[in-house]
Amino acid sequence: MPIDICLVVPPFAQAETPTLGVAILAAACRARGMTVVVVHANLMLAARTGYPAYRTVANSNVASMLGERLFLPHAYPSDPGLTFDPPAPFPAQIQASHDAIATAIGPLLDDVCAHVLGLKPRILGISSSYQQTLAASAIAHRVKTASPDTRIVLGGPNAASPMGEALAEIFPWIDHFFSGEADIAFPDFCETVLVNSAATLPRMVHCPPLTDMRSSPAPDFSDYFADLDALGDALPATLPDALPVETSRGCWWGAKNHCTFCGLNGATMMFREKSGAAALAEFDALEEAWGVGRFAVADNIMPLRYLTELLPPLAARERRPTLFYEVKANLKFDHLALMARAGIDTIQPGIESLSSPVLKLMRKGVSAHQNIALLRDCRTLGIAVAWNYLYGFPGEEVEHYAAVVPLIPALEHLEPPNVFSPLIVDRFSPYHSTPDAFGIAGIEPIAAYCGLFPRHARLDAIAYHFKGLYTTDLLDSPDTRLAMGRAIGMWRLQWVTGAGPELKIVSQGGAPVLIDTRRIASAARTPLPPEWDRALRRLERPHAAGDVDIEPTLIAELIDRRYVVAHEG
Repeated sequence: MPIDICLVVPPFAQAETPTLGVAILAAACRARGMTVVVVHANLMLAARTGYPAYRTVANSNVASMLGERLFLPHAYPSDPGLTFDPPAPFPAQIQASHDAIATAIGPLLDDVCAHVLGLKPRILGISSSYQQTLAASAIAHRVKTASPDTRIVLGGPNAASPMGEALAEIFPWIDHFFSGEADIAFPDFCETVLVNSAATLPRMVHCPPLTDMRSSPAPDFSDYFADLDALGDALPATLPDALPVETSRGCWWGAKNHCTFCGLNGATMMFREKSGAAALAEFDALEEAWGVGRFAVADNIMPLRYLTELLPPLAARERRPTLFYEVKANLKFDHLALMARAGIDTIQPGIESLSSPVLKLMRKGVSAHQNIALLRDCRTLGIAVAWNYLYGFPGEEVEHYAAVVPLIPALEHLEPPNVFSPLIVDRFSPYHSTPDAFGIAGIEPIAAYCGLFPRHARLDAIAYHFKGLYTTDLLDSPDTRLAMGRAIGMWRLQWVTGAGPELKIVSQGGAPVLIDTRRIASAARTPLPPEWDRALRRLERPHAAGDVDIEPTLIAELIDRRYVVAHEG
């Protein structure tokens, strides 16, 4: 029996969690009585290639566009009128990842399209985020060729205007492109088509942003779990790692000060949030339904009012879920302690740098002192911190990094960044929208886009990732970049086993003892004189030089032993 709607999650969406946007749209359409089946092509490919090989591609750097390249031979019809530039050759390691999966793509497409066609959907919706554009095109073209009457829709971040309009010019086999938050617009569209299959509707559908988060239903993950069950032992029994949820949209900080490199929230920065009670009820309902008590919250930034509305009720429970949240890095110790008690065990605070001048260039609204204090407080509380160290910001100076290199050995007991990496100019960021304001002479798509789309395609409109035509003192100083990269590499090496070095005060026999297992430690165990103990506890919070009533010679001794750092005054 035909169904109303089939939604496809193409590779290389993460396999370890369901796809949130698709699960929300499935719930929204089902709430109106429509029949919906979600097909997880990403899980099908992961099962075919093996989860580790799939995960390598799914987690690959966007600068390679490896996921797109794998579907390039299948994304377009055989047409001598379509001409392409040759793609850039891959480095050997990336080429090996490509070759490990390439032969599985054709059979995967055969299976996915046979499954979709067997469902006989009147509407086929395909999500596209990050490296999913050519996979979506390959699926859409095969289905449209076999079933011309099926309405095919592309949605997700890669369909946002103006990218959607430019893709529409080269993907005639896709009927409609949805730009923006489709929670209401997509079910409305489907109802219209299901009532009148000949209805004339715009090819580019612009969705107004939701003004009330109550208009968005809780996600329905039933198809994800059904597909996991169907694939059996081909995927790890530990999946999913977490369930994605959202408790807000937009960014309350970005609405006031848009970080210069941030391309999120292209449609609107307007911040909208669920009540604490609604968020709590959603966590409870999802855990009860699926037996998964870990949630990866997709918010760009945690609502401030959750410090009083959501976290205290969670902290008061004997049993609570574990949560990942993105937060602002200026949180105080008491806030972080409450988060830990409430079950937040991992945060992504957008640290990006340990240089206050560079953070100011980013418009982050925090200082290096606050970032270091956050790392220290999270280590104390057992909260994991996911962060990257970025460079390449217009206006940065060599000294902004040279001053950090000698600081890093003293910080090796704190969680290191995942990477030391140059920034990429993303669409919708201030660097992209107003490059002249930052001394960027121009922007162009990153090289990895070369050859993915026909020569006549408007690549400037299709691309999301760009490189800026500018330089900085640091970019012109390979020695400083190398020194910084080596220092961070050594920092990461100390954490390779996951535990990391320690720098902490413990009580032994009623007396304070300092434990120090960093590489620079002068002793692993140092009994602390009372005045040292008092001074170290006094200096737990950042202080301006000369703004604390501690004997200068004692402060100098603590700095010399690297128990205290003097950074930026």
